[in-house]
Amino acid sequence: MLLNKLKTKTTHLTKNEPMKKSIVFFSWILLCCVSCNSTVSLSDKRNERLRTSKGDIVFGCVETSTSRSLFKEGVFMAVEEINARGGLFGRKMSILLYDDEGNQEKGEKIAHALSGNPDIIAVVGHQYSNIAIPVSITYEKNGIIFISTGATNPSLTRYSENFTFRNIPSDEETGRQLADYVVNKGYKKVASFYQRDFEGKRLAEIFNEHATEKNIQIVSKKSFFDWQTDFKTELAELKKETSFDIIFLAGTLPASAFLIKEAREMGINVPIIGGSGIDSPMLITEAGRAAEKTIVSTVFNPESYDKKVRDFIKDFAKKYGFKPDTWAAQGYDAISLIAHAIETSGSILPIVISSTLKFLENWEGVTGAYSFNTHGDIVGKTIFFKEVRQGKFVFLLTDKQEEIDPFSYIEESTLRLPVEISISTIDPGLSNDITSTEITEQLFLGLTDFDRDHYNAIPELAESWSVDDTGTRYQFKLRQDAVWTNGDKVTAHDIVWAIQRNLRPETKAPNQQLLFILKNAAGFNDKKIKDIESIGVRAIDDFTLEFILEYPAAYFPTILATPIFRPLPRKAIEQFGDQWTKPEHIQTNGSYQLALWEDGIVMVLRKNPKYYDAFKVKIPEVRYFILTQNSMGYAMYNNNELDIMGSSYLRIPFIELQNITENSQLNREYHQEPIFCTYAYAFNIKRTPVDNILVRKAISAAIDRELIIEVITVGGEEVAKTYTRPPVFGAVDPSEGIGIAFDPMQAQQWLAEAGYPNGKGFPGEAITLVYNSSETHKKIAEAIQLSLKYHLNIDIKLEEKGWDEYIINITTPEASQMFRCGWCNDYPDANNWLNDLFNPNQPMMQIGLTDSEFAQVLDKAKKESGLEIRKKLYKRAEQILCEEQVAVIPIYFETAHCLVKPRVKGWYHMALGGQHIRNWYLEEK
Repeated sequence: MLLNKLKTKTTHLTKNEPMKKSIVFFSWILLCCVSCNSTVSLSDKRNERLRTSKGDIVFGCVETSTSRSLFKEGVFMAVEEINARGGLFGRKMSILLYDDEGNQEKGEKIAHALSGNPDIIAVVGHQYSNIAIPVSITYEKNGIIFISTGATNPSLTRYSENFTFRNIPSDEETGRQLADYVVNKGYKKVASFYQRDFEGKRLAEIFNEHATEKNIQIVSKKSFFDWQTDFKTELAELKKETSFDIIFLAGTLPASAFLIKEAREMGINVPIIGGSGIDSPMLITEAGRAAEKTIVSTVFNPESYDKKVRDFIKDFAKKYGFKPDTWAAQGYDAISLIAHAIETSGSILPIVISSTLKFLENWEGVTGAYSFNTHGDIVGKTIFFKEVRQGKFVFLLTDKQEEIDPFSYIEESTLRLPVEISISTIDPGLSNDITSTEITEQLFLGLTDFDRDHYNAIPELAESWSVDDTGTRYQFKLRQDAVWTNGDKVTAHDIVWAIQRNLRPETKAPNQQLLFILKNAAGFNDKKIKDIESIGVRAIDDFTLEFILEYPAAYFPTILATPIFRPLPRKAIEQFGDQWTKPEHIQTNGSYQLALWEDGIVMVLRKNPKYYDAFKVKIPEVRYFILTQNSMGYAMYNNNELDIMGSSYLRIPFIELQNITENSQLNREYHQEPIFCTYAYAFNIKRTPVDNILVRKAISAAIDRELIIEVITVGGEEVAKTYTRPPVFGAVDPSEGIGIAFDPMQAQQWLAEAGYPNGKGFPGEAITLVYNSSETHKKIAEAIQLSLKYHLNIDIKLEEKGWDEYIINITTPEASQMFRCGWCNDYPDANNWLNDLFNPNQPMMQIGLTDSEFAQVLDKAKKESGLEIRKKLYKRAEQILCEEQVAVIPIYFETAHCLVKPRVKGWYHMALGGQHIRNWYLEEK
């Protein structure tokens, strides 16, 4: 008869036929086995009832209210979603809710009541092992699927036959992983506390055994009762007996919370780590501030980037007004899992559902992948760790590297940004362009940062600083809560080591000249000084740093915001060399950490949970897409695939600016912002034919800067005739008339005086103009090429180079005759524009200028403390650079054109340095 019933069910199979037939066959074998014992009549009656029933499909749900979890909310949400989809085979799912209150006797009464209901297919709940184990026997006898969402005692499934499951790892697995965590974090001595029940004792035994195998010393073992509220005796004995660096706690709430609270009150401040028994907001509400530094294992990570998880959290919060906890996720998964088994097998018979679950492989729930062994234990489920910080659970990093799809992301939690060039480096010491500076800002802390209104230096890693009367000795006090992503403190020694490393000639840091403000730094860099300890930087102690300068520089605190002064993770660099910035090796200390770097495609940053101000960081993930074509980026923005364009990100196509202002929607998203950048070209004045100053003057006067702005950039930029962009200190007011203006007649006259009247005899295509890959740069270069042909009748060649080749070209003496030399400053002072780039004694860009007066003016200006004198000196330097020697041709002072999606809230624009993404947030839908 049973075989005929199962054969009848096969007529409903419409998909997954092979799997369903295997399940049916296996179920038939199990039913035959069941028929050999006395429980067959009870199960058979239930099966007969279920075969003919037409009403709701009924589940039992047993919460444990003493745990104060959101378990039942997760259950009812799953049921509501299933019913909204049409239910199961067109039948609604309904739930009978009970509460065992953490009481074994009450739990057994509930199990008997549910078992007496012939409509019950399955029961989920009974969180505690001491209740789940005895009730599982009742459910087994009566042929009811039972999934415990919280019972971790291995005995639950050890002797089960067909119907008992758990969707939480057993103590065997949890204990091992808790011990591994303690080992990996470097703890050596553990005090072990366990609750006096089988579950607590067994978890402690597994933990102790595995920890001991890994050379961890268990210095004390103490027990307590679940009803206990006073632990002073046990804790006093512990303090008196031994020393330890972490407490392991195998217990449940509220007793464990009381223990933690009294431990803190008695001055025991070491970290405490526990299992899922304390994984509840109740830990924080009962222990209060004492819960700080408590580490808990859990199976649910609400900070996951999986879309299913994000949707679950969003929908749960929308339905209930608060976010789900672990037990809400466990309940949600348990119901969804059984529904999936019913739909897959095409049957509501418990034995068929059970067989389906045991055939299951990697079903994805909101707590991870589900597979069961033949006993009903879940296998391969990930265990996460979280720590109480400032009254909230913060998830901790694990050593497992998550695989990230570069083309798949969760829109609701991801900020999508385009960058114009391939990301050459994220090593702060080697940073040399807008993009690397932008990303460095997200990953690494500077001693100082810039305020958003006036660009004055403000504290970041430094809490405060002072300067002596000479203006050459600075002391900085560092904050003590900044750590690297491996948990190590960020100290003054990290900064000293970073500066010394960046200063070494073999490092080839492109911005080494920024370090030359320190005493003896330049001498060490050119090998005149051998002792690196003589450089003007030292750690007075772990959190006090001293700088000694070559000369007074009131702007010195702003220089410390630049990447080259930022601390570096010495251990990682020494261990991995130039591979230290790979995601699997890198250690960072800023608001974000590196998760993925697909060269030339995308870089993914994720919120750093160990950042000292992590609670204020609201955007979980940032993706930088490398796009060399502005038009593609613009199309992606309009297709809602990007959140921001412009400024330090991919530029908006110039031809689209007018369309944007005329489009009502885009105009609301459009912003014009100041940016401290100059767009310019430079000569290598040692190369023929531009070694002739009259040729350089002619070319400069023949470029129609206003036409470039009107036709190409179309963004209201300002014509530039000097290099430093106003209002940066030391910039020349355009009204002062310094520089060479557009004057075709004068240009032709200069070219004739150079020996090339109307371009006659000019070396054919003798000038190569080099620019780095970008649509913007290409269009401007083409405009200059046409302008010189039209006004001077001379030809120049254009050459587009990738970023690395371009950098090599402009920084070596063999630089081409002309090259793009745009600059966005590192700190707001003309010293950065003129001295750091062009000083003949240590030029960054190879313009070939050796003018002695130019060098003397710059050297004097950087050491001068009088503001008005400094302004006059920089004015003279601009006159030599752009008018008398014409080594540089300024084109325009840049304006940032930005498109920002309305969902990006708190957005503001920084004119220099990286953007403050840590202060933005995404609007929740």
